[in-house]
Amino acid sequence: MLAATALSLALALAPQAPPSLKPCKGESDCISSNGLEAPNHFQAPLAFAPKTRDKAFTDAVGLLRDDAACTVVDDAARYIQARCGGDNVELLLREDVATFRVAALQKGITPPWCIEKNCINGSMGQRKRILKLGERLGWSPIDSTNLADEGRWTPIFFNTDAVPRDE
Repeated sequence: MLAATALSLALALAPQAPPSLKPCKGESDCISSNGLEAPNHFQAPLAFAPKTRDKAFTDAVGLLRDDAACTVVDDAARYIQARCGGDNVELLLREDVATFRVAALQKGITPPWCIEKNCINGSMGQRKRILKLGERLGWSPIDSTNLADEGRWTPIFFNTDAVPRDE
């Protein structure tokens, strides 16, 4: 009887993996791999291939648990939620990609400009957090090759070309 009660309590407290992650809905200091997000709240999912989902999950949970700044809860299968520093990080692992949502626990003021390379207005702290996590795990954004081949950053206030072109 006691074992059954303990098992039911453990199952009730275990996080349930959502079928998809909650969108940012325009909140400041939030990014998501949800394709319906506004461009300044979107970041491409992270590809973990050729690793299996199980291996990618184990690696991510291990890395986050080893990080002293993170408190981790997981479902032992495909969903991870961690509080890292001032951010809430959620990962939902699909068959070959990790979708995510990173939101600041305390919202800040988003400046209406960018002055550093690769800046996208808003949520830069959250972008850096998920990209650093992906880099440490050996995962990369699924659009990284397209951006490296075709992208060119030009500060908008210093742009004198109507269409940026290579020198």
